[in-house]
Parts: sequence; structure tokens; C-alpha cells
Amino acid sequence: MTEDRTTKKARALQDQQLALADVRKAEELEAKHGSGQLMMWPEDERGGPNEIFRSGLCSARNRKIPRLVYLAQNPLRTPILGGGEILYIGEEIRQDDETVWLQLVQLSKDTRSPTVSFTPHSFLKAIKWPTNSPSYARLLGSIRRLSAGTLEIYSQRHDRGVSTRLIAYYEYSKNEQKLWTVKVFDKEDKLLFLFDKMYSRIDWEMRLALPEGVATWLHAFYSTHQEPYALKIETLLRGAGIDIVAPEDSELDEKAQASRRAARLREGKKTIKRALENLVKVGFLKAYNISTTNLVTVFRA
Repeated sequence: MTEDRTTKKARALQDQQLALADVRKAEELEAKHGSGQLMMWPEDERGGPNEIFRSGLCSARNRKIPRLVYLAQNPLRTPILGGGEILYIGEEIRQDDETVWLQLVQLSKDTRSPTVSFTPHSFLKAIKWPTNSPSYARLLGSIRRLSAGTLEIYSQRHDRGVSTRLIAYYEYSKNEQKLWTVKVFDKEDKLLFLFDKMYSRIDWEMRLALPEGVATWLHAFYSTHQEPYALKIETLLRGAGIDIVAPEDSELDEKAQASRRAARLREGKKTIKRALENLVKVGFLKAYNISTTNLVTVFRA
């Protein structure tokens, strides 16, 4: 009995010490953010955590396909290429949402404030969307998704899993000339941890010049590697949130399943190839190669 009580006290003390360490770390990161030290990159770049750029959280699925909604009992599970996993509950977020989020992070960095204010007109110009009513509605929808969705991120580099949201709070006006306000970071949640020490920077003009989808996903993904290593087509598709195996395939026999998978892989290969061509076109890659075994090798410019 005494040993049990001693063990419980020791565990409680350890838990308390870990909690205090988390609080100190959060305060340290918040102080760095406030002084502009946490996220330092030039104005022509945007920064984000490797965990997000290397996962299918912001999927590269075709925008013409209706967005999925992931429920608590069946969340999105997407691997972080290189180690880790993200679970997501909410309406599917895609590459256009990532563009919005990166610009919100940039505004927070520029103002050294977790809360930012802007006119929707200026924001749309910054991300090069048309400044019209459909784009205002699209921007608001994106901010809603970023705020409403919840994430559980297991980061291998931190050896821990944390729950968070991409933005904490927002206010908007139907008057397009008035300011909108977004709280990008909240000291109570763990999003800032992902910006500590290991985040990647992407060329903003290149991203905005690329077709939204697989090309922008690959651009961000390869930006996290100084010397990208070769990966299979299937791995890149899975990383971008594009499945080559569908749930309905389970109702088919093995031969039919293999046929469907092969057809999707062929289509996915074409999609990856088009995206790589675009990355060469904007000057991000010097060249690329896709082997007969579907291994993709790229050469950074």
C-alpha cells in the first residue's frame, strides 16, 4: 500500500513538473513571437511547420470534388511523411485553405501579434484571388473551416501528440470595407510549438503562380528538404491526401480491386507529372525523373 501511494505521489509530481514545463515553454514561445524572433523569414516567403507541409492535412484533391466531412468517430488520418501522424475532425481543408492560413500567419508575424485585422479586399489581393463577391464568400468559408476544424498532431521530432486548431477565433463584417479580425495564435493551445526550431519557408510568388492542388502541395513538401530524396508516386499521392484505394473497393473481388488501384495509380502518375512540369516552369525545380518503377527523383533549382 505504501509503495502504491509513493508511486502515485511520484507520478503526480512528475505530471505537475511536465505541466509547469509546458507552461514555461508556451510563455517562452509567446515572448519570442511577440518580439518577432520566433518566425523570421523574408517578406517574399511564407513559413509553416514541417508537419503540415509533409502531410495531407491540407489535401490536394480536385476542387470540383465535394469536400468530405470527417466525424469524431471516423477522423481523417494522414501520415506525416518522415514520421508522425495527423488526425483531423471537421470539413475537409485543402490547398486554398492552406494559402489563406499562410497569409494569416504572415500577418501575425508582421504585426508581432497573435490577433490580426485586415480588410477582405486587401487580403484577397495578397493571395491573388479575384476581389469579387464569390471570393469574399470563399475567403469567409475558408476562415470558418480553419477555425472549426480540430487537429491532433503527433510530431516525431517533439515525440508528443498535441490537440490544436489552425486559428483560434474570428470576427467579420458583411460590409466589405470594414475590418475582419482573426486570432491566429492562442497561448493556451499548442500550435506555436510546431513553429519552434523546425519550420520551412516557401517562395510566395512561386506558390501563387502554381495551379492550386498537387503542384502547390509538392512545392511546399519539397521546400522542407534541402536535398529531396526519391519517393514513390504512391507515397507522394498518399502524402498529398489523394487515395488510390477507395472504401467502396472492399465490395469488389481481388482482381477488380487490383484493376481499380492500377487505374488510379496511372491517373495519379499523370497528375504528379503535370505538377512537376509546373514546378520546373516556375523555376523551383531544375529537373525531375520518374523511373519505370514509379520512383520520383527531383532536382532543386
